[in-house]
Formats: sequence, C-alpha cells, structure tokens
Amino acid sequence: MNREVFRQSLQAGKGREKIMKSVLGAIVCLVLLLGGGVTSLGVSELLAEAVPEKASDDAKKQAAVGKTAMAPASGALAMNLRDFVRNVRDKNEQIAYQQAEWAVSGEAVKGAKAIFEPALVGSYQYQDDNRKNTVQEMINQGYAPEFWEDSFSQQLAVEGLLPTGGKLRLGFSQRDFSNSVDNRYNVDKEKQTTVGVSLIQPLLKDGGVKPTMAAIRMAEADRDIAFQNYRIQTMRVMAEAIAAYWDLYLARQKHRVRQESEHTAEEVLRDNIARMKTGRMSETEVLEAQAALAMRKALVSEAKQAIVSALNNVRTYLSSPVSTTNAEIEPVEEPRIEEVKKDFSVSLQKALTLRGEYLSSRKKIEREDIRLAFAENQLWPQIDLKGSYNLNGLTDKYGHPMNDALERGHPTWSVGLEMRIPLGGSKKAASELEATRQRKRQALLELKAVEVSLANAVDTAIRNMENAREQVLQQAGAVEINKRLLKTESQRFTAGKSNSRILLEREENLNNSKEGAAEGLVRYMKSMYQLELAEGSLLVNQGVDVMEAGVK
Repeated sequence: MNREVFRQSLQAGKGREKIMKSVLGAIVCLVLLLGGGVTSLGVSELLAEAVPEKASDDAKKQAAVGKTAMAPASGALAMNLRDFVRNVRDKNEQIAYQQAEWAVSGEAVKGAKAIFEPALVGSYQYQDDNRKNTVQEMINQGYAPEFWEDSFSQQLAVEGLLPTGGKLRLGFSQRDFSNSVDNRYNVDKEKQTTVGVSLIQPLLKDGGVKPTMAAIRMAEADRDIAFQNYRIQTMRVMAEAIAAYWDLYLARQKHRVRQESEHTAEEVLRDNIARMKTGRMSETEVLEAQAALAMRKALVSEAKQAIVSALNNVRTYLSSPVSTTNAEIEPVEEPRIEEVKKDFSVSLQKALTLRGEYLSSRKKIEREDIRLAFAENQLWPQIDLKGSYNLNGLTDKYGHPMNDALERGHPTWSVGLEMRIPLGGSKKAASELEATRQRKRQALLELKAVEVSLANAVDTAIRNMENAREQVLQQAGAVEINKRLLKTESQRFTAGKSNSRILLEREENLNNSKEGAAEGLVRYMKSMYQLELAEGSLLVNQGVDVMEAGVK
C-alpha cells in the first residue's frame, strides 16, 4: 500500500487538504519530469498499472501476483536457482560423502579384478646337513657311516589364475650341492635344475568362467548400486535445497509486504494524531491506529526471524556455517506459472528410466542372479584336473644345468584327478544357496514395491502441481478483489463515510492475500520440482546429472 495514497485520502475534503494536494501534485509532476515514469499513484492507479484492462483473466492474476517481486536487498548476494544448485552440488557434504562411497565401491571392483594379477614367487635357501646313515643308507653310500651335504636352493616362478578358474605355474628351480657321496667319487659339486609348468583346473566346483568372474561381477553390481545411491542422495539433497531456496524467497517477499504495511500504518497513525489535536477525531481511533501499527511491527519482526531461519537453512545446503560467513543471499529467480500438460504414462516411463531407486533395484536383482549362479556351482563336488611337465638338468660345477634341461633329454610329466566330496551333502553350500534364493526373492519384492511407489509418487506429484496451479490463480483473484475493496474503502474514507480502522483492515486483507498468493506461487514451484524429483529428471533439468559419469 502506497503511503502517498493514504496521505491524499486522509487529507481530502478538508481545507488544508487543498494545499497538500497542490504540494503533492507539484511533487508528482517534478518526479515525473526527473524520473521518467517513476511516480506515486493512488490505489486505483496502482491497480490499473498492475492489471491491464485488456489482459486475459489468467494474465491479470499472474501479473497481480508478480508485482510482489522486488529488487535484491542491499548488500545481499544475488543468486539465481541454477547457480545455487551448482553450488550445492559442489559444496554439499552429504553429496560429497555419498560420492566418496561410490568411489570406494569403484576401488572394490579394481580389487576384485586383481585376482588375475600374476605373481612372481621366488626363494633362496642354504642348508648344511650332517647325520648318521642307516644300514640301508650305508650300503647305498659305500658303507659310509655318516652323510654330510652343503646345498644352495633357489626357485623362481610366475603364478596366475586363468579365466576358467585354473591355476597355472611356470618356473624353474636349481639346487647346487656337494656331499659326502660326491666327495667319495671326487666330484666337487653338482647342479640340479628343473624347468616346467603345472596346472590345476577345477572341472566342476569353481570351474568355468562364471564362477571365476562372479566376485568381479558382484563388485561391479555393488559399484553400480552405489552410483545409483549417490544419484538418489544428490537428487534428494537438490530437491530439499531448491525448496529451501524458495522458502527464502518467500520469507523475503513477506518481509517486504509487511514493511510496506508497517509504513502505511505509521502514516495513518500520524494523521490520526493530527486530527485528534484539532478535535476532528476521537482518541479511540488513534488508539486503534497504534494497535494496528504495533501488530504490523510484530509481523515484521516475525518475518525477519523467518528470513534468518530460511537463510541459515540455505547456508546448510551450501555447507557454509554462519560462524565463517554472514553473507546474505538474495534469491533472484522469479516464480512462474506454466501451462504444462503432464501425461501420467510419459512421466512414469521417465521415472522407470531415471529414478535411482528403480535402477538400483534392478541392479540388485542382477547381483543376486550372479550370486545364485555361484551358489549353485558350489553344490558340485570338487574335482580338479592336475597336470605338470618338467625338464630336468644335472651338471657338475663347470656345466650349465639350464642348458642341460632345455635339451629335453630327461622330461618328467604327470596328469591326474583329485576329488573332494563332502560326506554330509555339502550342507554349507546348500545353506548358502537357500539364503541366496531368499535374497533374490527380496530383491524382486523390492523392485515391485519401488514400481508401486514410483507410480503413486508420480500421480501425486502431477495432481499436486495441477492443484497448486489452480490455487495460485484463485489466490491471484483474491488479490484483485482485495485491491478493489481497498480502492472502494479509500473513496468512502475520502468522502467521510468510513474511518481509518476499516481502511487499515482492508489494507491488512490485501496484504494477507498478497502473502497467500506468494505462498501459492512458491508452493507451485515446489510442486513442479517435486514432479521432476518423482520423474527422476531433476538433475537432468538442472544440468547437473551424473548419469553419464557412472556408465562404465
């Protein structure tokens, strides 16, 4: 409510009002000349400016609501919604925590794949052996009562796991030794070498590509689930942060409306006091004006506290404690009403494509399928194919035993099977298999529950947005009606047919309807983002989706 309106209205019809009108008229003309359009208007002029006569009804209502938008507060940091969302994504600690969880699961995949990393195995050993011979040993060693030997043993091999589950070993070993037998035959030292390969291939249990790769695929599924949890957390925080942004916008709008109302009440009180001093108004009306002013001051104080609460809530999402910065934030994004026809089927299909809960549930089923296949494999008996092929070399201290071995003159090879069957029917494997089946059943139930939840959430969000839009239009209509009532009451007051109390009540009703319209607009904006949250398109629409980053 413009203070000049009340000044003109309250002074009209009186002798000195003519003088005031003349002065005010001169001021208005001067402002028009200097300000190029910035003017002080009466109630009817304000209404006419806010709602052009030729505009459609909806446009009038939206224009009336839009008049609550104000310039940013002095010294405040103006921030549009997109910049705010990006700052939340970069600074919010809850999002960073979930991102770290995703990174941890990525490292788990690397660790699972390390089972195929070959290992180099080596050893070196010196041994000094002195002992008495048994009778048989004495006979074999030319009736020598004792046996002594000095030896150096070394071996080096590369071991690795095959995709089929087989364990392959390729290496050599060498033993340099001299003993009492060599000494008897004047041999100073001997060198013995073995070069070869060995393989242990499971044929049933743990055999094949699927059981071997099961741990890796489960780790990859866990990583994908962690990524979807990261998206879920990011989307939830973003939705809450956006709601906090609009709450701050609403708090500032209410504060501005109430400040204007407070100034108006001050004008009315000053005028009433002046009239009482000249005997043209009773003290009761002055007291009523004082009460109205006190009530408005209380509302302004309440609005200030609401700004503090909303501002600190916004700071929380930016991980910016008030102890380190007291910078004010001014939301400059303007709420808007859009004529959007939402189709339930399209929105639900979008949710089934983008919602992290649904994608995570599907990944859990895939993970349980892998786990189930592995558990079924563990029921088989352990039958391993074992084979080896070695080349043996032997020289004295002047020869090279490796060359002797590679001549393939003395190969050794073996092949066979080793079986291990639990006599109790593999109770442990059977128990794990049944537990895995239960987990698979749980995953299917969870997916079904998510599908139901998404469908209901999408329907609720669509209806909420439609109803919120209708409420905005109705509230904008209430603003229009209250403006007309105030205009009429102002004319009656000017004609001496009303009093300041009724005039202030009309003005209060108009402010209440303005606040209600602002609340409706913010509610509509929240409902719009709630629908994007239900569809899973919130991050995409805000340009911060991380879906591509998670696709491996």
